[in-house]
Parts: sequence; C-alpha cells; structure tokens
Amino acid sequence: MQYPILIYPCPEGGFVAEVPALKGCLAQGETVEEVFQELEIVTRLWIESAQRNGQTLPSPELAIAQAQQLSA
Repeated sequence: MQYPILIYPCPEGGFVAEVPALKGCLAQGETVEEVFQELEIVTRLWIESAQRNGQTLPSPELAIAQAQQLSA
C-alpha cells in the first residue's frame, strides 16, 4: 500500500518521516535514505499490527486525496 509521507529535518540533526494516515507511524534516521528504510519497516509493522488486531486500514486513495488538498 502506498500512503503519502512527510519528511522533515530534526533540530538536533537527522530526519523524521511519518505516515500521517497511520497514526503514530514514524521513523528517524541520520540521512534521508536511512529514514526511508526505517519508515518502510515501521509502516509494514504498523499495518501487520493493525490487521492482527482487526483494525480497518485507512484508504490509501483517501490519504492521497487529503494530502493533495493540503498542498493545493
């Protein structure tokens, strides 16, 4: 599944990336490449946990539409 992500620099160095559609799904890394790798792992684990607990996953299409509205 593809969800929009946000990446921003940390004041103390490195980067944070988050998937706003997946509450609490975020990762940190020293480089953009590292934060992407970490976020991929965290996102997979977040989705697996939600499925295991019977939670409905947010629609990627809806998350993309919401992100597009914010950037317009």
